[in-house]
Amino acid sequence: MRIRTIRGRIVLAIVLVGCIPLVIGLILAYVSGMRSLRDVIGGNLQAVAIQAADRVTMLVQSEVQAVRLLGSTPLRVRQPVESANRSYPLELNSVQRVIEERAKLWQEGDKIGGHLLDVELSRFLLETKVRGGDKVIGLLIADQHGALVAASSDPDHFYFGDEPWWKAVVAGSGDQVYVSGLIAAQEGSFRTSEETIDIAVPILDERQRVMIGAVKASYRFDTLFAMIKDIRIGQTGHAMLYDDAGNPLVCPILPRQAHRIPGQLMTMIVSSEPGWGIAEDDGHGATDTVVGYAPVAQLRLPDNPWHVFVRQQPVESYAPIRDQLRNLAIIGLVMLGLLWAIGRYVAARIARPTQLLQAGVEAISQGTYDRPLHIHTGDEFEELAVAVHRMADRLQASRAELEGLNQDLSRRVEEKTLEITRHMRSLELAERLASLGKVASGIAHEINNPLGIILNRIECMEADASRSLMPAEVRRDLLAVRAQAERILRVTRSILTFSRGTVSTLKPVDVNSVVRSCLAIADERVSALSVRLEPLLAPSLPPIMGDRDRLETVILNLINNAIDAVSPLATRGIVSIHTKTLQIDGKSWVEVVVADNGPGISGEIISRVFDPFFSTKPVGQGTGLGLFLTYGIVSDHRGRIEVKNGETGAQFVVSLPAVGHSGIVEEVVWESQEKFS
Repeated sequence: MRIRTIRGRIVLAIVLVGCIPLVIGLILAYVSGMRSLRDVIGGNLQAVAIQAADRVTMLVQSEVQAVRLLGSTPLRVRQPVESANRSYPLELNSVQRVIEERAKLWQEGDKIGGHLLDVELSRFLLETKVRGGDKVIGLLIADQHGALVAASSDPDHFYFGDEPWWKAVVAGSGDQVYVSGLIAAQEGSFRTSEETIDIAVPILDERQRVMIGAVKASYRFDTLFAMIKDIRIGQTGHAMLYDDAGNPLVCPILPRQAHRIPGQLMTMIVSSEPGWGIAEDDGHGATDTVVGYAPVAQLRLPDNPWHVFVRQQPVESYAPIRDQLRNLAIIGLVMLGLLWAIGRYVAARIARPTQLLQAGVEAISQGTYDRPLHIHTGDEFEELAVAVHRMADRLQASRAELEGLNQDLSRRVEEKTLEITRHMRSLELAERLASLGKVASGIAHEINNPLGIILNRIECMEADASRSLMPAEVRRDLLAVRAQAERILRVTRSILTFSRGTVSTLKPVDVNSVVRSCLAIADERVSALSVRLEPLLAPSLPPIMGDRDRLETVILNLINNAIDAVSPLATRGIVSIHTKTLQIDGKSWVEVVVADNGPGISGEIISRVFDPFFSTKPVGQGTGLGLFLTYGIVSDHRGRIEVKNGETGAQFVVSLPAVGHSGIVEEVVWESQEKFS
């Protein structure tokens, strides 16, 4: 049948497209679900096997502990054993002869004589056996030579020195515990008709160091391990105990003679690690059985280790898998019905918007651009309706778009105007700096002329002072005046160097000496203020190549700025000057840090402190050129300067490259950059 309507075609397409991933999803869910369920079932059986193995271990260890307690009884056990040991002669050959004679008497039937068995100890062992219940077959105690001392009942022979349990206990140096495997009927020490298991421990002396005898307990195997038969998993699951040779030891379903253990199953369960798997033949008539297994590893059996094997009938094990398969089939049918219903709903939503879009497009073709299209489907149809509206709106908004372009052009013209204004301000600043340089050069020349006369007069006065008796105070004043005049001369020369871009001759300079000179000058200023200078100079600094006068200008400028920052403080201000050596890229540098405990520098202006004519001081107290000149001098010395806020105030860090110590240090001539045009 051919479907002619778009609605029917959509329904059919949705059902067909939905069925393909549905079927694939159900298949994948079935496969992964089967695997997960098998993992869960196998993990549960493995956990049961591990618990059963732990219970076997705990059961045997509890019996071992009971035998240990019996062997450690001082009066009832240890003293009779020590008495039996003292009854032997000292010669080894004589000891062996005595044991053979006693064994011969035992074999001839003289078992009641007090000279062969300790009657009191035998009675104590019998009472202990009765208290142990039906699980205990018999108890016996041997002396240090392996001969019988006492027993709860008559064993089959007198001397046990050649038996495996005795050799294992003796070889253990006093702490060895012997646990035997399954002992067949009529093969144990007490010749019982039941299968047994033996546990033997040493008897130690009072200091628990020397072995003086041994205790051996024989248990009924089936009675001792009846707990294996009580383990049930569901309705049909049970646990079994096997040895390493594949011999069944405990099984609640089949007798040992009826067990048939396939090779594939034995290869699986006889493992040193717990686990689970799928047995093709589980030995109980079932196939593809999920089984769990775990070794009883902590007992350290001398012959064949034991293994716990747990199985369950496949019908019960795979019941959850069948339930999951049924659930998946139901889910598939429900999903098919939902696909059909969804297809009809989607087809209805698609058909109506198509009709509305057709009417809207016809209206636009007739020139009507503002007709609304009420389509709210939340899918591509709604987006198509929005696109149609957008197309009409763009036709009407073309003029508005042109107006927006005009506004954008005006904004760009305004931005360019602002950029040109900034360039003009930069040029104006450069012109101001150039004018300042010329003025500074002229002032320096004018100062140098009278300064030369002053220095000449001072030299004459010093010459007169040397020939006449002039007071010492006057001489000191002449020296101070001469030093300050020479400093003025150096400053004017540095101004000429800065303004003209002349060549500076750099010599090796000791930074600590420069700092001390600046501190001596600053002491005169801080003496009248509540400010304290704290120098912390490195004991040995490498020299740097520099102009001492210009470096003094840098350090003194930074110290004066720090003093200005802490002077308004109500408490005593502190200005610290630190010098140290540091390594940068494998080269030595000298660092000078000038810090204060003032208010610091705000983040808004910290990036502008080195700009020319920028100052935070009141009008008339600062020119805004101090840090700018400082930055230029440090740059001329191939150094770097940075400012940051410390914990209590501002910090200025000046870093200058040190002179290498190898070779001879020569004068270096660096050409200063021109600061003014």
